[in-house]
Amino acid sequence: MSLSKLSKIIFKVLCSNNGSLDYEDLLSITTSISTVSDLDLNRVLSNHQLFLVVPGTGSDPSPSGITLDSRIISTSSVRLCKKYPNKECQDCGMLHLCRFFVLGNCKFGVKSNSCKHSHDIHDFHNWKVISMNSLQELSVNELRILLLQNDPSLLPEICLHYNKGSENLHYGICSRKEACNKLHICSHYVSGSCKFGDQCRRSHSFDDDDVSVLLNKLCLDEHVMQNLLKIYQNRNYIKQVNSTVGNDATTGLACAGTKRNTDAQEICLYFIRKHCSFKERCIRAHFHLPYRWQIYKEKWEDLPNMEEIEMDFCDPNNITSSGSPLINFETMMFGPYKVRRLSTASSVTKPPNYILTTEWLWYAKDAFGKWTEYESQDQVCSADLEKLYLAEVSEVSSESSAKQSFKEMCQKFIRFESEDDFRRRPRFVSKQDVEKIIQRASSAQGETNDYNSRSIPENWDKSALVDVGFRRIQLLPSSEEYKKIQALFRSSMQASNIQKMYRIQNVGLWEIFQWKKEQMRKLNGARNVNERLLFHGITTPAIVDAICSQNFDWGIMAEAGSLYGKGVHFAEKASRCFFDMYSGSATEHSIMFLARVLVGVSAQGHRACNQLPSKDGKRLNLYDSCVDDVSDPSIFVIFEKYQIYPEYVIEFDSNLT
Repeated sequence: MSLSKLSKIIFKVLCSNNGSLDYEDLLSITTSISTVSDLDLNRVLSNHQLFLVVPGTGSDPSPSGITLDSRIISTSSVRLCKKYPNKECQDCGMLHLCRFFVLGNCKFGVKSNSCKHSHDIHDFHNWKVISMNSLQELSVNELRILLLQNDPSLLPEICLHYNKGSENLHYGICSRKEACNKLHICSHYVSGSCKFGDQCRRSHSFDDDDVSVLLNKLCLDEHVMQNLLKIYQNRNYIKQVNSTVGNDATTGLACAGTKRNTDAQEICLYFIRKHCSFKERCIRAHFHLPYRWQIYKEKWEDLPNMEEIEMDFCDPNNITSSGSPLINFETMMFGPYKVRRLSTASSVTKPPNYILTTEWLWYAKDAFGKWTEYESQDQVCSADLEKLYLAEVSEVSSESSAKQSFKEMCQKFIRFESEDDFRRRPRFVSKQDVEKIIQRASSAQGETNDYNSRSIPENWDKSALVDVGFRRIQLLPSSEEYKKIQALFRSSMQASNIQKMYRIQNVGLWEIFQWKKEQMRKLNGARNVNERLLFHGITTPAIVDAICSQNFDWGIMAEAGSLYGKGVHFAEKASRCFFDMYSGSATEHSIMFLARVLVGVSAQGHRACNQLPSKDGKRLNLYDSCVDDVSDPSIFVIFEKYQIYPEYVIEFDSNLT
């Protein structure tokens, strides 16, 4: 049996058992259907787009390292479309279904024609979404359970205020009390970790009055009500995974976070070259190689023989490492211990001049069992597949009648009705290779310091240019450049006095900005890109140099003030950013950046927006920024720092009285 077929069987088994099973039960059911090895089962479960493995507490692991009491949960990226109820969406990658139909009991009955929203999973749009995500085998009830535990918008959250307070209050510290639209139930009970048991002051029952009143409004069917605790537990596990720093170690994706090195799974490219200005506040891991292998024993610890492990991992023929410790690359386990691989950013996400990014290669197994890398002559190359994979495209078809499925990690040949596995592994780089690459980059910079032949702005001081880092050039109040920026600043800040103004000359950032501008221009049909000069307020002087050196990085900033999206906010008027966008309040001596920003085509922003919206429901066609008002924007939110060049720093007197 192929791994893709086995994957479909396991997925349906989980969904038919209310979304999850203990590994022991899953193994028993699966082996009763077909002869399946423990290793094959674990290879399938390593697909984290479909399955979540919650480690158990047992000490008797299976041969592949998963304990028999581990919980296996079915996961999916499919959600209900939020715009569909208002008829604002025509075609997207989400389901167009009645919310109450999914919950179980729509008051208009089971026939979709008596409800203005669809009840039909087989209509053209919904079946297309279901087919794209390989969910055709699921019944309506199985799909319902899958959605309830994966789509956070369907069921109410647990009220955290109810769970707080030392007094024995009926509502905890929830001020909304019976009007609260969240569940008043013990959060530890739902997560299975309440140590007080029957003695707990918080509710341990979905049948309690306050809880049942809210649930009754949702019209949940009897089957869902009976399994509500399990659904909420699975939701909780999935939410924890989605909110942790970074992704699985084998993916090599970038991570977001605020803690330095401890949890970061993306290795800092600047540190490898010894130029990280953020130092201890950097959100990425600081390591001397573009990869780092670690094992979890109470905390993450570096593994010995790291280079040898990396060499084994880069070979697509290997499922395990060859030396000691013996690591299973499919499950990322060493016996009962978790293993992870930290990585630099994927090479397809960075401009060409970035060195020591991770080049991920894609391999397919041919008829002779040999792993062969995708080449450009086959219409699809590794870089193409990598871009689609990172964009979370479920599958792609090529002109040779081959279809690559990222969910199942297999290649299907439609003409021959056959399929092969395919793999994603990095290109190997040794310690010596790293040193040579850094030396070559340094030498190349020394050889190409003829700035006159490069796209340096005419107003820059050519005698004050550096290959690495930046220079601040203080502008004279008598200069035309100073007067132009002063007029722009004082158009909305008449009562403020500029103390100093600097031009930032950073050759590296400028060239990356120009590269990004050209990329956006090509995507825009060779038309000019919407570029603006915008203000951004700073009240923490310590990060100014870091921004001048490495650009804005919202990972080091909190998101409390992200009104129109969780990116970097810029304003047309200086007065609109005369406050700390992220924490605290303005100080007497304030600093403001005037940045050159590629705003491109903008979409309406909102507080919960954590990535750029799609123009057509496909993750490959995105807007370039979010704004406060599409018809007349004054605030712009940028999610990609290469769209920004921090051009001027303005120090001013912020006493407006």
